[in-house]
Amino acid sequence: MGFLWYTYNMQISQRTELRRLLVPQLRQSLKILALSSLDLKAAMSAELESNPFLEESQPLNPSKNSESSPLSPKPKDYKAPDLEFRASLLTKKPSLQDVLLRQLGMFAESGEALLIGQEIIGNIDENGYLKAGIDEIAALLGLSAEKVESALKLIQQFEPAGVGARTVSECLTIQLELAGDKDPLVRKIAENHLEDVARKNYSRIAGCLKEPLEAIEPLVKRILRLDPKPGRNYSTDEAQTVVPDIVIANKDENIEIFINNEDLSILSLNKTYSDMLKSKEINPQTKEFLKDKYRQAVDLLRAVSRRQKTLRRIVESVAETQADALKSGDLSALKPITFKDVALALRLNESTVCRAVMNKYVELPHYGVVALKDFFTSHIHNQDGQSVSSSHAKRLIKELIEREDRKHPLSDRDISCILLKENNLKVSRRTVTKYREEFGVLSSVYRRVRD
Repeated sequence: MGFLWYTYNMQISQRTELRRLLVPQLRQSLKILALSSLDLKAAMSAELESNPFLEESQPLNPSKNSESSPLSPKPKDYKAPDLEFRASLLTKKPSLQDVLLRQLGMFAESGEALLIGQEIIGNIDENGYLKAGIDEIAALLGLSAEKVESALKLIQQFEPAGVGARTVSECLTIQLELAGDKDPLVRKIAENHLEDVARKNYSRIAGCLKEPLEAIEPLVKRILRLDPKPGRNYSTDEAQTVVPDIVIANKDENIEIFINNEDLSILSLNKTYSDMLKSKEINPQTKEFLKDKYRQAVDLLRAVSRRQKTLRRIVESVAETQADALKSGDLSALKPITFKDVALALRLNESTVCRAVMNKYVELPHYGVVALKDFFTSHIHNQDGQSVSSSHAKRLIKELIEREDRKHPLSDRDISCILLKENNLKVSRRTVTKYREEFGVLSSVYRRVRD
């Protein structure tokens, strides 16, 4: 009995220790998976500088090392092209949503949290405020309000500080918490006396809080240093360089896929430090330091390798589904496909697919650079119950607006009715509004041309 009890406890201990070791590795792997090419390069450079176990080899030669994999057999005389990635760099205007989605991909704990977070971020305005209610988002996703609230709390920890708030008071309170300012008086001012702060009615604040006036003024100064519109700091005039993580090319009716490794250095373990770790002459403290750095180096190398393999599998699966659109160059022909569809096909976790897709860009022939997530289109059903890509509906909506009578422009409800009558598509007025705003098209009231 004693032996069995000892064996049982030993097995529990081993499993606990294994889990303790795997959790940091898993987090590192998920974090690396969510990074774009530029962010991955920066992360690798930072680790290279701080970890003696890592050393740099020659950068990958794109003509020899850009990973390629066709969806059909290569011609025998096929030679990987010298992809001019630097020439294809795209300058785009980053949005607050881009910044938040990048952080979401790194910190969400599950596929469900990712999906909720994406819906929340889609409803955050240019100033950083959430414009949709928790119950509204919960009803839209068919989930509980508690889960939506939990996802919102995560987003409210992101940069810029104060984002995702529903009121100015909540925005400033979040900023105080993130700054570690636990002064209860400052919090009370932020929660209950912002109108008095705006009117400089400090004596009223002092009376309500039963504090001397001279004690209130420095507290108000701390409030005034906060930003009531955190989203406005992300100017649309700022440019961000986007490097395509994947290049898709058409060759002889075949689809060729290249994973962009051009700017990534080959990292390997330093033999000198590896031998030093094996030495019995180093003191315990130094050995513990070296063991820790060794684990970090190995975890990074494994995570980068896993990122490349996972990204390739996902892109190949998506390209196979969207082959017709890729060959024709018409993205409105994209078929309905979700993260869950790809996850099931590849036997991956849905959150893994979402992280891999987020922050990644694809260069297409004769089309330019687009976000990888644009290949995932939601399902819209026609009257017969058949599934249709949302990209198809977006194209129809855009065409209707382009052809409309400018003196009598179509309302979103008019468009919804036309889609049902002429195209047999059931698209709600609210969905039409959402797609129209994605195009940057104003409502019919502002599109009307008057004599």
